[in-house]
Amino acid sequence: MAKLEQLKKELHALRENTLEEFQGVDTVDFDSEKKEEWAKRNEKMSELVNEIKEAQKIEKEKKELEAELEKSNNVEPMAIHAEPKEEVKTLGQRFLESNSFKSFKENGQKNITSELKWNPQVELKTTVTESNFPPAVVRSARIEESAQLDPYVIPALIDTITTDQYQYKYLEETTYTNNSAPTAEGSALGENALAFTERTEEIRKIGAFIPMTEELLADVSASQGYIDSRLRFMVRQTISDQIIGGSGSGVNLTGILNKTGINSFNYSSFSGSLKRIGQLFEAITEIQKDAFMNPDAIVMHPSDWYQVVTEVNAVTTSGALNPLFVGAGNFNDAVRPSIWGVPVVVSTEISAGDCLVGTFGGGQAIHIVARQGMEVAMSDSHDENFVKDIVVMKATVRMGLPIYRATAFAKISNF
Repeated sequence: MAKLEQLKKELHALRENTLEEFQGVDTVDFDSEKKEEWAKRNEKMSELVNEIKEAQKIEKEKKELEAELEKSNNVEPMAIHAEPKEEVKTLGQRFLESNSFKSFKENGQKNITSELKWNPQVELKTTVTESNFPPAVVRSARIEESAQLDPYVIPALIDTITTDQYQYKYLEETTYTNNSAPTAEGSALGENALAFTERTEEIRKIGAFIPMTEELLADVSASQGYIDSRLRFMVRQTISDQIIGGSGSGVNLTGILNKTGINSFNYSSFSGSLKRIGQLFEAITEIQKDAFMNPDAIVMHPSDWYQVVTEVNAVTTSGALNPLFVGAGNFNDAVRPSIWGVPVVVSTEISAGDCLVGTFGGGQAIHIVARQGMEVAMSDSHDENFVKDIVVMKATVRMGLPIYRATAFAKISNF
């Protein structure tokens, strides 16, 4: 109320002052400094009017609430009558007060029975522990996966192209004759020659299925997503295995290690203080000479990478050599290690004792040809699954692995 009265007084004073000053001016000069001042006063008066309206609204609501409160204070509170609390008696007390026990005392009966109705308020004299009344335990939604190799590392090194055919055909240059030479005026030019051979890479299917009950899918909400994810994971593991070491027999892909024409080295025949580092440098050099390409990855087993780092540390313990510069390697980087400037891919997909150096990216030496990406389907139509409420989830991939230039890869055995 006080604020409302103050606002009214302020507005009244501003109006009176402005009116008095305006009446004292004979001619209004709209270019004078008074024009801006009166505009500000008019704006101020508008603000005060709005504040007064808001204050009046608040004052009205306040009076209505006070009226409601006054009505509620005039109502007599209801009396709350609490029923007397029933005395909680033990089973022994209830038995002594039973008719059977009273009859025993009066008539001297030898055997008596008394049925005592169950009462939730019976006092328990024996402490109940978890050993005879275990609490309910709810299993968390976490599913701990078994430790497996990462199946995405090896395929990620190779560029992928697509096809809509069941075979992938391409031409390989098998003859390259260059007789280009300086030629005297009037003399015949040298004749060059190129010849090509058609190559065919079969598209292979890689896949698997997992059966599961309909009860599992209905009762465990996360089961379908988890099984779907793990099934894809398993298929990709096989893809990685086929890329590295597919035998090429039957329906298997021909993996890089089994491709005819790749460079091959035997570590046991190499000599030097840094044998593994030196052998890797020789393999890199051979690829540069034969395939005219620079390797972009070295794939080796974790055990072999350990041997490489141990070998480097052995010759640098004295401090004469800095391990960071041996083999131009980055041996301290666990995420992106390298040797001779070539990234090292540590994977259990390759067997311990074998090492693969090669040009995986760029599409000049090798491609993954995808006829069908990862396809996942579910059905209950297999065998007796329909009557047994069993659903089968399957995942399949169709792909080929043409290796155009085998000399772009080098295998080191007994590493």
